[in-house]
Amino acid sequence: MTNSCGGLWGTCLQHCPGQPFPNPTPPPCTTSSRATITTTSKKTTSTTSKPNCSAVARGEIPYYLDQFKHQGLWHLNSSYPVYRNVKCWGAKGDGFTDDTEAIIRALTEGKTCKGSNCQNSYIPPSLIYFPKGDYIIGKTLPIYRNTQILGNPRQKPIIRANGKNFAGSAMFETKVKENIGAGAGDFITLKSIILIGGAVPPERDFAGIRWNAGYASGLYRVETVMSSGKGTKHRGIVVSNTPHIWMSDVSADRGEIGIDLSVQSGTLRNVAVLDSKSIGIRITSSYSLTLKNLFLYNTPIGIDASKTNPGPPVSQAVNSLVVVEGEIMSAKVFIRTARGGSSTYPNGAGSIVIERFTVAAGVPVVQRDNGVNIYNPSPVNTFRYITLWAQGRRYTPPTYEVATMQNPITNPKSSQPRLRVGQEKGVYYDKHQPSPAYEKFKPNDFISLRSQGIKGGGISDDTAKIQRAFNLAASTNRPIFVDYGIYIVTRTLLIHPGTRIVGEVWPKFLAAGSYFSNVKNPHPVLQIGKPGQTGRVEIQDILVTAKSGSAGAISFQWNLKGPDLSNDVGGMWSCHSVIGAQPFSGLEAAQCSHGARPLSKCTGGFMHLHITRHASNIYLENNYYAAAAYQSIQPSPSGPLDVYVGRGVLIDGSPGSIWLYSIASQNSVLYQYQIQNSADIFASSLESTNPSFQPNPMAPTPFGVINTTLSDPNFATICKAHTGAAYAKCAKAFGLRIINSDNVVIYSTSLLSGQNNFAPNCPGGHFNCQLVMVSVEKQARSPVNKLVSIHGFTVRGARYALLMDGKIIIDSQKNAGTSLALPVVAWFLVGGVAPS
Repeated sequence: MTNSCGGLWGTCLQHCPGQPFPNPTPPPCTTSSRATITTTSKKTTSTTSKPNCSAVARGEIPYYLDQFKHQGLWHLNSSYPVYRNVKCWGAKGDGFTDDTEAIIRALTEGKTCKGSNCQNSYIPPSLIYFPKGDYIIGKTLPIYRNTQILGNPRQKPIIRANGKNFAGSAMFETKVKENIGAGAGDFITLKSIILIGGAVPPERDFAGIRWNAGYASGLYRVETVMSSGKGTKHRGIVVSNTPHIWMSDVSADRGEIGIDLSVQSGTLRNVAVLDSKSIGIRITSSYSLTLKNLFLYNTPIGIDASKTNPGPPVSQAVNSLVVVEGEIMSAKVFIRTARGGSSTYPNGAGSIVIERFTVAAGVPVVQRDNGVNIYNPSPVNTFRYITLWAQGRRYTPPTYEVATMQNPITNPKSSQPRLRVGQEKGVYYDKHQPSPAYEKFKPNDFISLRSQGIKGGGISDDTAKIQRAFNLAASTNRPIFVDYGIYIVTRTLLIHPGTRIVGEVWPKFLAAGSYFSNVKNPHPVLQIGKPGQTGRVEIQDILVTAKSGSAGAISFQWNLKGPDLSNDVGGMWSCHSVIGAQPFSGLEAAQCSHGARPLSKCTGGFMHLHITRHASNIYLENNYYAAAAYQSIQPSPSGPLDVYVGRGVLIDGSPGSIWLYSIASQNSVLYQYQIQNSADIFASSLESTNPSFQPNPMAPTPFGVINTTLSDPNFATICKAHTGAAYAKCAKAFGLRIINSDNVVIYSTSLLSGQNNFAPNCPGGHFNCQLVMVSVEKQARSPVNKLVSIHGFTVRGARYALLMDGKIIIDSQKNAGTSLALPVVAWFLVGGVAPS
């Protein structure tokens, strides 16, 4: 399109490629800029009432995401700009202009609602892009729900705090509780950014990032550089009061503390902490954490997990810590713990597992907070490679009697090498999102759904056109870009081998219609491959949901046999299934508040994820599967919801290998995870919460059909010995079932019972929320049983944490010793040979 000068947009009027002007018709060419620049004695401040766009900076390597036309559609306002290049909103990124207000406008304009017209409004999506540049800011940048922030991954932008006059306690701060409330996932990501806060006076309590975003959120390829000045109080990343954390490829340089964590559970992977003055990683509260590929350099204390809470009795605040792979160099101690020092309560807390980790000479591996070394293997004057060491309680064959350990242990023989890569199969496989190959894509490489004439407005049926786009992508080997929108799907969409899908701020595929209504004949919404097909599929940043009455909808069904490790496996990154509390779903507070009847109107899904017996070699990362318990709306969240999904994640006869990194499954009626007749499964931070509406109704209601083909739990049989209130406590969803499966290796769990009929307390205390959380069944095999190994096993709210073939193995009340009913086990093992 040309402007009135006869030139392309951008000839006379600066314009960011792919970014539409805010007005439908471009203004005539003039000699004046649309931005107002206010100059101070030392710097300039960019201010504008409308987006001011500029071309790609000289010397910048362009990134495809900023080069093509963005057509994301927010259903309540067609002119709302989903995609926002901060330079199009007035930021300069020149290293001396104060870009604070321009960036805040890009982050917040239209995101929050104020006034009388806000009632029950959703928080709109936004994708904030930072081109290469050096951005100066003078106060905290807020991040609200449904926001992706992305820097140019080919040349990471720098955001720099301007010094002593900085207003606020962090450079970025998530605002998930500020006039927005709770819901099913927070949906915030921060990617490919460098934050430099060293100019802020070191004595201030200051952080690069303050983060309280939970599920469906994460930090990727973020670097923080803080002050190392005398007496520094700086921290790189502060995570507080959140149920879930995911970090990948993050570094924290300098400051007093690199990363400060108060979090229920999660995974930190490929994390480096350098030159912290006091502590590399401090954990002040957690149920369970996995730190994988951790690198600690030149910090007095590598990991401080010694926080206690005042009593009586004094209790340990850190329940379980698993550290797998990495190294520590130049430190006074690797891990500090309160267990056996200032506290011995609860008796399972303070569990630590260290596996395949290198510790430098002279560094004690584990030390109590009273200075006593627990583990410091000889010879201390050389590097030590810790194959496997643990402290805490264990349940291992043949007797499964509880024992306490604080010693090196030997993993049983297994086929774990099928899950590992590298020299001598040393490290568990992981795969970054997106892969480096994506950075070289050009705009014309992509097939945009909206450019194919697909509306995505949440009203009309988009199924046929989407399938044609998927077919075109497969036949031309081109990736698909799913512009933000709500796409109505009335039949299964087949995703062919070789397909790559990139979503814009989690566009929604909304299952609707009679095809998905029959619980006796369920169908997938997205089907990844047909049975018997081979190949790789990669999907990132999308969401599947469903309309009321979709009792037969399976959000994702994976049939594809993927390539093996030598050829790079496929998978899903930040791909979610959230049923309920979504626009156009009919599963919102108006229809499905707790206690709503009939139950059928609030039924939304058969299953979130089905990995079938045909599927293998699949990588899943930071995915969230939930039936909504609340509706995240402005100005405050809804009351509790009853939204019914039958099953969470089913791995069903797969030969493996499957990797689950930081997966969360919540509020399904029958179970959150079931692994049956499968092999070679790796999981890091397996998280779940059972539905708080139970036992009103009890499982399997409202799904009266027991699917024997899928080995559904039959609660009538399981609970037949109970009546009345005891039966109601028994007929609740399992957090995890493992049936006849081999080489299942799990590093930390956080499996939680929900509330009892949404009451704040369960009858008789937290132990009595439900009867059983985990069931392990049919593992017998001669001469050695099939292997299940769980390090860092944490359960909350179940009278019995784990049963094996109906026999009580882990009794929560005996194991936990706390009213929170939080049994923590360093090692649970089935199969193999127990250590001496």
